Amino acid sequence: MNQSLLSELNTGIVILDTSLRVKFINSSALTILDTTEKTSIGQKIDQLFFEEPEGLDGFQESIEQKRSFTKTDAILNLKRGTKVLCTYIVHPFSEEEDTGLLLEIINKEASSELIERYRMRANQQISQEFVRGLAHEIKNPLSGIRGSAQLLRNKLDREELKEYTDIVIKQTDRLTSLVDNILGPNKKPDFKFQNIHYPIENVLNLIENESGYENIKINKDFDPSIPNLFIDSYLIENSILNLVKNARDVLVDSNTSTPEISIVTRVSHGEIIDGERNATVCKISVIDNGPGIQEEIKDSIFFPMITGKDKGTGLGLSITQSIISQHKGNIHFSSEPSRTEFFINIPISADKDLDLKTVNG
Repeated sequence: MNQSLLSELNTGIVILDTSLRVKFINSSALTILDTTEKTSIGQKIDQLFFEEPEGLDGFQESIEQKRSFTKTDAILNLKRGTKVLCTYIVHPFSEEEDTGLLLEIINKEASSELIERYRMRANQQISQEFVRGLAHEIKNPLSGIRGSAQLLRNKLDREELKEYTDIVIKQTDRLTSLVDNILGPNKKPDFKFQNIHYPIENVLNLIENESGYENIKINKDFDPSIPNLFIDSYLIENSILNLVKNARDVLVDSNTSTPEISIVTRVSHGEIIDGERNATVCKISVIDNGPGIQEEIKDSIFFPMITGKDKGTGLGLSITQSIISQHKGNIHFSSEPSRTEFFINIPISADKDLDLKTVNG
């Protein structure tokens, strides 16, 4: 039996001998059963978990009768005292002189979380497409409105009447800017091997003299060992800037007594992006010590038009997520009172399969 292949499976796999002792256990099973390889190998399966009232009867019968069976919605009592809801399948096998059972374990709780994640992602994509379609419909007549207002202004003699056309022009420009933010950059990303700290330093330089940061302590903690990444520096800069501005707005609005924003970079190993485990990634964290994200918007915070601020369009995080996705990375967060952290993960070997489409479509 190819154990190297079994090791790579996301499903939990345990191989038992005829006395129901563990001969092999893959990393997924170790996670599901909350155990370690060292303490599992050689142990009887009931030392890892037990299921009342059946116990090991079904396992023993499977060996004796050479019959597979499936148990759905099984509650396994683990050695550490916790319980896990799963489906498991028992397959008897016989290969040359090797005989035993192959136990396949599917964590139903984790599967439900994965399904929910995909559902949220689908809803988010539908929301983004709807908003982008609406933005296109709005943008088309805006140039006509502005042009007409400009022509009217040029024909007016009275300055007090020109004030009204100026209002129309100003508000049209504001709407155009908003629509452009929704649609995002319309140029192809300019991917090059670059130091990830270059766009971050640009962000720090930009905010140095910008209002709102005067009383906020800015910390940076960079890992110099991070190799050059295949990135569009301008887009990454905008992504980090969005996160930093969000943190600033939250700190200012909440009147945090000693406000701080930290930007941290690290090399990380084994991060899962779109269901695939990446050997090495660059992790960029933007951390603030504000009040945290409201519970009611946590599940939809990357949706367009969702914001926890009194002012704002709710587009920044949606655009940032789109940009990071173009780099074959992901963005997620953790939040509690006094600490909110947004993580950006970019695979260090992402240059092989980058999608060179425009950032938003």
